[in-house]
Amino acid sequence: MWSSIESFFLPKNLTRDAKKHRLATLQIKFNVVSILFGIGYWVNTYATGFVVARILMVISSLLFLFQLFAFKWGTSLRLISHSFVFLCWTIVVVLCLFSGGIKSYVIAWFSLIPIMGLLLLSHRASLVWAGLGVIAILGFHIFNPEAVVAPALITETNDLLITSLNIGLLLLIFTLSYIFYQQQGDLFDKLEQQNVDLIRNQGEIAAQNEELVQSREELASQRDKVAEQNHKIEEARKVIEAQHQILFEKNEDLENQIAKRTKELVEYNQQLEQFAFMSSHNLRAPIARILGLGNLLELTNEKSDETKIQQNLIAAARELDRVVKDLNTILEIRKNNISSVQEIDLAEEFDLIRLNLEKEITETNTTLTVDFSGVTSIRTVRPYLDSIAINLISNAIKYRHPDRKPVVEVKSGFRGDLFFLEVKDNGVGIDLDTYGHKIFTLYSRFHNHVEGKGLGLYLVKTQCEALGGNVTVTSSLEVGTTFTASFKPST
Repeated sequence: MWSSIESFFLPKNLTRDAKKHRLATLQIKFNVVSILFGIGYWVNTYATGFVVARILMVISSLLFLFQLFAFKWGTSLRLISHSFVFLCWTIVVVLCLFSGGIKSYVIAWFSLIPIMGLLLLSHRASLVWAGLGVIAILGFHIFNPEAVVAPALITETNDLLITSLNIGLLLLIFTLSYIFYQQQGDLFDKLEQQNVDLIRNQGEIAAQNEELVQSREELASQRDKVAEQNHKIEEARKVIEAQHQILFEKNEDLENQIAKRTKELVEYNQQLEQFAFMSSHNLRAPIARILGLGNLLELTNEKSDETKIQQNLIAAARELDRVVKDLNTILEIRKNNISSVQEIDLAEEFDLIRLNLEKEITETNTTLTVDFSGVTSIRTVRPYLDSIAINLISNAIKYRHPDRKPVVEVKSGFRGDLFFLEVKDNGVGIDLDTYGHKIFTLYSRFHNHVEGKGLGLYLVKTQCEALGGNVTVTSSLEVGTTFTASFKPST
């Protein structure tokens, strides 16, 4: 029966530590005995008339049962042991309070508390609980329970109550002592069995040593034969080594050629992916606006509206033209054309970027603030800068927190010889401990509540590296995320 109860309540992670396993089984047994004692004492109160004890036994039995399940669900052994001893001490204090204070025969039960502290915790804990027991007894000597407890609730001492309390105390001491010494006996049996196993293993080791001595002699006799064979092998090895060197040189040259070609293919493939993504991403917004304005032009009959729509169409077409020119610039970069680098006014560029993201900003009521006081302009590749900014800002809007208005802050500056562009948001954040190692890898996604392909951050990293820099991230869950893209300005 005990083994079934122990296996049910014993956490799996304690089975490897013999000391903790022993204390855990002792704790479980003490809790079960306390529950059984509470039930028995509850029945006894109907004979003694101790009404407060009747209620207290029900509450304490439930608390002891709750401790067992809390231990099973992962609460630490030390915390459970302290709470168990504290609960026993509290029960004794309450019983003394409602049965005459210093005159109560329950007061002798304070001697149980340091014993349980010694068995379950440590000598120091036992002394602390013994001290608390002495303080409680002195307190009852000075303090009259009738000052705070209604006289009707105080049970007068009678022969039946005294007898039941003394029997209960003796029964508890006997039961807990029996459990402890039974466990100690099991421990001694295990130690004795281990000693027997050690003696048997020593005999086996001695026999193995004898076999090793014989084997050593046989090995010594074969050593000369092996030495002669080694001489022949050494001569053959030199021949093979000379041939291997020739093969190695040829193989190394071939591997260098393959590595060079592979690198070129990987870089070309990455650039194709960037070009395809930037084309679809940057062309989408102006085309969508042109189509929308065209639909409005068909529906309106007002001359003033038509003029305004035509002006907006011209602006969207110009933006589309700029995007196409930027894409052509990327193709020129592919040819190492230095003319693709240009001086960019950050404030003007971010006005265009804000226009590009106008739909997302309006729909989400996002507050987008920029601070270019550190650096007002930068000489670099415009499409790369636009792509980095659009990806980081659109990500900040996309992964906004559902319970607050999104705020995105953009800041520029220099750190050493690197220009940096910092994008900070107050969104849902990223668990960097879990996903930090692959946050900038291709097709990696960390939130499933919004659509996405996991390309943006990969492109940001690739573009920053192409410009001689990198990108870093700091984030706190439910607080927000800050991305810092750094790269070298072009000369």
